[in-house]
Amino acid sequence: MGYSRQVGTDHRQRKQKELYALTARDRELDKILSKCYEDNTSGKLTDERFSRMSRQYTAEQTELADKIKALTAELNRQETKTMTADMFISTVRKYTRAKKLTERMLTELIERIEVHQSEKIDGVHCQRLTIRYNCVGTIEIPEAFAMPQVTMQTRKGVTVTYEPLQQTG
Repeated sequence: MGYSRQVGTDHRQRKQKELYALTARDRELDKILSKCYEDNTSGKLTDERFSRMSRQYTAEQTELADKIKALTAELNRQETKTMTADMFISTVRKYTRAKKLTERMLTELIERIEVHQSEKIDGVHCQRLTIRYNCVGTIEIPEAFAMPQVTMQTRKGVTVTYEPLQQTG
């Protein structure tokens, strides 16, 4: 299991524990409110005190409900992201030994290619392309793993060069 997958799993487990704690507190508040109501009806708790406690516990339950909803949505998003990344990896593995790029490969692997405005840099026309892959979006290769510059002649007078994106700022 890769480092990023392990980090994702650890993060998901922490979020699930947090969700469990929040739902446990929500159930506990239900019991407390029930007990307060019983104490109020039996006369052990004044109406004013019951009203104040009821508002306090109800506000806490409302806050908990919002947190539970947000946490559940986050866990669902993480699960979907993991599934789509796994789907992308399995698709890439199908084509690791491919000798020729086919239309089918492109449609399975690439969502879209963005062609940016051409620029003239040091007397050379440059045009940046951004490839957005299905399931995972764009992939930025860190400088530590950067590929060497790759240059290809595609047709007469046109040279295509792969260069890692230069970070600005």
